[in-house]
Amino acid sequence: MGLFSKWFETFRKNDQKAQPCRDWPWTLNLSGYPSTQISWEILASELRELNLEDVDSFLILEQKDPKNPEAYWYIQSAIAKAGPSQGQYIVGVGWFAPEHNQMWERCVPQVEQVIRYFDQAFNQYRMDFSGFEDQSDMLS
Repeated sequence: MGLFSKWFETFRKNDQKAQPCRDWPWTLNLSGYPSTQISWEILASELRELNLEDVDSFLILEQKDPKNPEAYWYIQSAIAKAGPSQGQYIVGVGWFAPEHNQMWERCVPQVEQVIRYFDQAFNQYRMDFSGFEDQSDMLS
């Protein structure tokens, strides 16, 4: 089985869990501080405020299953401060999987691309993970 075939099979197996859950509540974390308000306007505005100079400039939009404290889904973003993607936006998604929790990432050059991913998640559209890479092996 080729590398792409293996990736596709893993992704297909996890595809349903890879999507945000309509009946789980959202929480928002802005650079380490929980937000008491969540709206699409706040999300889009805060994503545009991410910057390279601030060490703690990131945003995490997360859901947890009220019936199972271990189950979660999130999307997050920050600007890469070093490495080959320096200055680009990192978009990461993660979710609970019984066999191994998942974390997938990609880098994009413009904040409007990041906003589209958050729009898909927050407004419960089907997420498109084209171009994302499986980083799950980085989880402990």
